[in-house]
Amino acid sequence: MTKPGAAGGPATRPLSDKPNIQSTAEEVEEEWEEEYEESGLMPFAIIVLILALLVLGIELFTKMGAGG
Repeated sequence: MTKPGAAGGPATRPLSDKPNIQSTAEEVEEEWEEEYEESGLMPFAIIVLILALLVLGIELFTKMGAGG
C-alpha cells in the first residue's frame, strides 16, 4: 500500500509554505508612487507641445509673409 504523496501521488505542500500575498503599507505606497507619480506631467507636456507648435506656425507664417 502506498501513502498519499508518495511516488505516483500528487505532491502536497504544508499550509505554511504558501506565499505571503499580502502587501505591506510601504509596498502599496511604492506601487502608488510608481503608477501615479508622473500622472500630472502628461497634461503639462500636451500643453507645452501645443504651444511649441503654435510658435512654430507663427514663425513659419511670418517668414513666408516677409518674403523669405
